[in-house]
Amino acid sequence: MNKNISSILTSLNRKVSPGNVNQSKDIYGALGEAGRNLLSMIKPKELSKRVIIENALYDQVFRYKCPDDLDQKNVMQVYQLDGNRNTDTFYNPVMQTTNRRYDQHRIGDRNLFTVEWDHGMKFIKMPSFGQNGTGISGANDGLTIHTMNSLTENGTWNVFGNVTNLATDNLTFVAGTGSLRFDINTSSTTGGIENFTLTPFDITDYLNVGKIFTWLNLPNLNQIQTIQFEMYSSAGNGYSITVNSPHDTDAFQLDQNLLGFYLDSSTMTTIGTPDPKTINHIKFTFTTNGTLLMNSVRMDNIVARKGKVFGIQYVSNHMFVDVNGLTKQDPTVPSDEILLEYEAYQIYLEEAGCVLGQEIFTDTGTNRKGQTFGKLGQMQEHLMQQYRLYKKRWKEEFIPEQQDMYRWGVNFGYNNRGQWNGSRFNHGDNGDSW
Repeated sequence: MNKNISSILTSLNRKVSPGNVNQSKDIYGALGEAGRNLLSMIKPKELSKRVIIENALYDQVFRYKCPDDLDQKNVMQVYQLDGNRNTDTFYNPVMQTTNRRYDQHRIGDRNLFTVEWDHGMKFIKMPSFGQNGTGISGANDGLTIHTMNSLTENGTWNVFGNVTNLATDNLTFVAGTGSLRFDINTSSTTGGIENFTLTPFDITDYLNVGKIFTWLNLPNLNQIQTIQFEMYSSAGNGYSITVNSPHDTDAFQLDQNLLGFYLDSSTMTTIGTPDPKTINHIKFTFTTNGTLLMNSVRMDNIVARKGKVFGIQYVSNHMFVDVNGLTKQDPTVPSDEILLEYEAYQIYLEEAGCVLGQEIFTDTGTNRKGQTFGKLGQMQEHLMQQYRLYKKRWKEEFIPEQQDMYRWGVNFGYNNRGQWNGSRFNHGDNGDSW
């Protein structure tokens, strides 16, 4: 029953009569505020969305781009695209938790997720869904190309172009025991690192279904333009992939950036006739602005991973849509439509009337408790009644955030392995803790 902003303004004029909505100093701001107020109280199912998380989830990769209109408290379910199956099982329910708890428990038989803000950007952190930590793509479904623990472990690393001062860093690293540290100067706009003498590795199983990941730690913003990754089986025969942003966001950030290079024909250039089973030469080339010296750039841990496609269903915080189908959090023009069905729309009408009434009315009169209770007070009381009635009529679907990982000694609130009484102890002959 979608109605547009023009129609609701006509209805609101009746609500605020003898005032007029044109008395508002910011009518669209008021309508947006009313929408946010409504969504803080109820979760209308008509705003439900199903969105694919990235192109795939990868084993040992835990952070992905997050839809802008996703609120942490409004996730309804996590599902695998194959048959749209919900990932809940009896022993591995999908649970939402805090960032701290997620980082403590993300690996193992605990299917957790959380929403994180980092440098003003929103991410969803997901696990490798699978039994007992085997990973979403199965056990041992990954290839380590180079640990980058030292300059001479598994071949020798060299620099070229405007990259200098290559060294091993055993203090700042993501995995293993170290990372590679180097500087990028302003003598030119291109340079990089490469290794000619790697032990040959096979990427056959990852072509068209996988992605190569590595970590890049940046000391400055707005200098890196693109990063090219090349792999060769022999001189003049290889593959080239170029990215202009990290795997999990649209722009490079200070400190750690997770780079992802798709191994498929849409993003990869084939050079000559490479043999994917005998890759022994890899190369990273950085194109920069060349205007600022970057000291202590670091790279760490090059791996190949397969992925499986997962999605999330959630209640969007965008309840308006323009004539082109673009959803938005606040309306901006009279033709914007309101994506609410009858009961939620009526509540929104009351909420908008209260927001505008606070600006327009000079409330007078008191209720039986001696409280100010003019027309605005009556509208607010009626609004609260409508919220209560809506919550009784409509069951809200969402995954609540779990603060505590243990309840009565039972992992995540489900029963202990091997017994059913909810105790943390195995009440067998010896009473040992499991």
